Amino acid sequence: MSAETEPTNDESEKTTVTTVCLGGCAGCHMEFLNVDHGLVDLLEDVEIRASHMIVDEKTVPEADIGIAEGFVINEENVEVARELRENCDTVVAWGDCAALRGIMSLRNHDDRDETLEDIYVDNADAESEVPDGDGDGIPKLLQDGQPLDAFVDVDVYIPGCPPDAEILRYGIEALANGERPEIVDDKLQYD
Repeated sequence: MSAETEPTNDESEKTTVTTVCLGGCAGCHMEFLNVDHGLVDLLEDVEIRASHMIVDEKTVPEADIGIAEGFVINEENVEVARELRENCDTVVAWGDCAALRGIMSLRNHDDRDETLEDIYVDNADAESEVPDGDGDGIPKLLQDGQPLDAFVDVDVYIPGCPPDAEILRYGIEALANGERPEIVDDKLQYD
């Protein structure tokens, strides 16, 4: 690499981060963008390898920290969660849906098949069919959605709906410094 193309800071020393959004509202990622100028400071020590809100990456690349938000609601979410666990040293359940079930778990009180029939047949046009997740472009819906740790080992939980942007930043900074973030008391956020 020539001197002109070498980075000014050593990229190899940065903590790498990958984020994924499972089934949910993407509110945790939206809140993370509220870090605003703090995001620029964070990027001095952290390299975001993938995050659907920031970096257009369709796979789950290897990273030091893997962060998942959302509820695991379909077979594709299960695959993404497993890929995140396989490719990341530390896995973080980010927000109530990933950490505790959250509001998305309300869907578990309804029968999956009846709900799909209601949406795709009863309230649709005559040609509509219930997707089966087999080649129709829609992942097969799980009978019941579950939090992240129902499918993979989780190392750190950052609850909240959504967690405050500064708490998200605090969690990433603590992990980048080799510390376990403690999300208690005033760090818990429910708006």
